[in-house]
Amino acid sequence: MTPDEIEDAAARPRAPEFTLTPFQELNGKGLAAIHRWYLRDLSAVGALMGDIRAGLAQPGELAPAVRGMPMARNLALFGTACGQQCRAITTHHQIEDLHLYPALEQHENPGLNAVLARLRAEHRGLEALIETLAAAADALAENPAPARFDACAAGFAALDRAVRSHFRYEEDEIGPALGYYEIRV
Repeated sequence: MTPDEIEDAAARPRAPEFTLTPFQELNGKGLAAIHRWYLRDLSAVGALMGDIRAGLAQPGELAPAVRGMPMARNLALFGTACGQQCRAITTHHQIEDLHLYPALEQHENPGLNAVLARLRAEHRGLEALIETLAAAADALAENPAPARFDACAAGFAALDRAVRSHFRYEEDEIGPALGYYEIRV
């Protein structure tokens, strides 16, 4: 799944509406709080790229920063090399794929299940974007040529947009369901 496909709002199914109590709304807010932690890491990498572009940091600093993000570390541990059927870009996504989504699917809500299938596909697309960015950062560390920095910048921009879009979609569509079905995050 490409970044454009991940961000394609028209292709994303919508979950049904759920009427929630204020207490039930907390589960969706918990999911959003976890997402903010990952977005903080992305913002730090973006800031480092700005420092490299401004000459305040060395290009070789980017690869360790990208590979040090929790989502990249978890990909290295649990990614394609393991051949797992349910791959995820982060432990967070593995928890979703292996715990949250099945807990929601057991309620057999067709609209919600369509959203969950889409979210799983987006997880695989995000994983590929992280792999692409990490490879570009490694190449930049080997040779800090402007073209290689531009490749990193393009890879980072695509990942950043796609992750932010994915998180918004996920929070909007399954956050309420988590509260309605009383599934704790």
